Amino acid sequence: MAKRVWVSSVRVTDFNRALKFYRDLLGFPIQLEAREFNWIEVGPEEPLCKIGLSVQEWEKGEGGITRTGIVLEVEDMDAFAARLKEHEVRFTDEPEMQPWGGIVANFLDPDGNELQAVYDPRHYEYRSPDAG
Repeated sequence: MAKRVWVSSVRVTDFNRALKFYRDLLGFPIQLEAREFNWIEVGPEEPLCKIGLSVQEWEKGEGGITRTGIVLEVEDMDAFAARLKEHEVRFTDEPEMQPWGGIVANFLDPDGNELQAVYDPRHYEYRSPDAG
């Protein structure tokens, strides 16, 4: 059985430009730099999930957007969104309160990869009784 999500990867066109976004803007430190293998991992230290950056050719999705499924937890959505907007990050969905009580926003990295930010301080209150 799988133990956890270790890393989720996105395709980027330029490592330096990707690092300016993921490391410098979003604040994820480099945990593994292996450019010789076309791979950089950014994110928190173990055991938490990382984002793998890989320079590859790929086809874009509809409207030039590639949905990654990567969801970032934020502590203050207003401050997070303001910081991204200061750096002219494009939002595909502005921060919006959800019926379940959280706030969700979708935004793009410089290569058109869509990420999601969620503010949901009550997230683990909804945990399944089987989750332990």
